[in-house]
Amino acid sequence: MALLIPGLLNEVAELCLSRVPRSEFRTISQVCWRWRRFLRSEHFATVRKMTGSVEEFMCVLVDDIYWEVFDGSGNKLGRIPPVPGPLKCGHGLMVLDGRKIVYFGGKYNIRRPEARGLKVRESAFSNAVSANVYEFNPATNRWRNLAKMNIPRHRFAYAIVDGLLYVIRGYSADDVSILNSEVYNPKNNKWSLMDCPYRPGFRGFAFSFNSKLFVVGNGSRFIDIYDPKTEIWEELDSGQILSVYSYTVVRNKVYFLNMNMPEMGVFDPEKNSWRYVSVPQGHFRLSLGKWNNRIILFSQIYRAVSCDLEKEDVAEWRCTPIILSGYDATSVLISI
Repeated sequence: MALLIPGLLNEVAELCLSRVPRSEFRTISQVCWRWRRFLRSEHFATVRKMTGSVEEFMCVLVDDIYWEVFDGSGNKLGRIPPVPGPLKCGHGLMVLDGRKIVYFGGKYNIRRPEARGLKVRESAFSNAVSANVYEFNPATNRWRNLAKMNIPRHRFAYAIVDGLLYVIRGYSADDVSILNSEVYNPKNNKWSLMDCPYRPGFRGFAFSFNSKLFVVGNGSRFIDIYDPKTEIWEELDSGQILSVYSYTVVRNKVYFLNMNMPEMGVFDPEKNSWRYVSVPQGHFRLSLGKWNNRIILFSQIYRAVSCDLEKEDVAEWRCTPIILSGYDATSVLISI
């Protein structure tokens, strides 16, 4: 068997290569085809995890068009390839297995195909909704197709609970409410339909807590809670009526921006408690994310700011080195 590094057992060579910083992968992949194949393998990811060499990166989808990648210090590392196909809005974005980005569903944005240099017939995508699901593997730097959802939908809620991806309700191509849900199992690459409580005209978001699925609807004071073990839905009266347009989850607390309030909301699902905290003045069209286990607040024209409300005073918003080159931002974290 060919050796990765002459004079060393492959087991030892793998441990050496696993400790190379991610920023140098492109360089060392040019050494030889054996190194390049090893760096792109699932085994390499396992070895890095075993040696404690995994690094966390924030991938930001900007204006639903292109991606910008930042390390834990806020350095911009470049971009990853765009999602295949025409632009879409109202899609879902999650991370499976801690490192693979999954992009699913959405409505085709026929007004902006030129943003990727695509030449498409408007009639081909007019008023169309997608059931396509794509997965990005950072090891290969490529997207691939996964199994399609059973029902094309957009503007749905979604969350991952114990490794399973749940897609809740949403809208059809004609903006008719879809009243069911689907769950994706990455082990067998299959989607299964499931029932959910009747909520017509649903718009909202979802998150995971204590191995349960929490679904929060805008314009409703009720939270639907699903227990995958018992397959039973329960209803929680939150006492709050929301209109959320951006949210993130940090240390089992949900942080959200409400269209009807200038402050940022904080929901503790363990205590069913709500509070509101101020955000830096002068920011507008904000979006929330998670970075270095802190809340990060993206703005159109300013540097992103971050805060740890568990340890710091609410006034301790700190500037980060991160400046996006666009406006709207949706971020996910991958560990590689």
